[in-house]
Amino acid sequence: MKESYAGLLFSLASMITMGISSYLYKRSTEVLGATNTTFFYYLFSGIIALFVWLIFREKQPFTSGDLFWPAVLAIFLFSSVWTFNYALQFIDVSVATTIRSLGFVVTILLAIFISQEKLSMKDWIAVALAVIAVSLFGSTKS
Repeated sequence: MKESYAGLLFSLASMITMGISSYLYKRSTEVLGATNTTFFYYLFSGIIALFVWLIFREKQPFTSGDLFWPAVLAIFLFSSVWTFNYALQFIDVSVATTIRSLGFVVTILLAIFISQEKLSMKDWIAVALAVIAVSLFGSTKS
């Protein structure tokens, strides 16, 4: 039970910091532009990540071949941030963030088709309702 509680707390912290960062992307792209914001975001993130890694890294051994997945992850995260920053030049941050949040559908589909995870009928209904709600919000004109 303690592990699931810790997982929920970390997920909540991630949700809050992601929400704040989405707003801050808008502020930064207005001043620096999308590509500059993306570059400096990763530059500063790299510095922060180095310090965090030096303090908290796992002591498990790995080879250079094991770095394939983090490299692929970096490509997709970079693409997500960069395209999101460009979207902010054309639409409100509230709409762009809402549309971006539909990424959970891609994650669910990958988990089902690649990792063979199973969803109950209740889970499918919840996903459908979330997609409908996000789609309605993202398509609403002010």
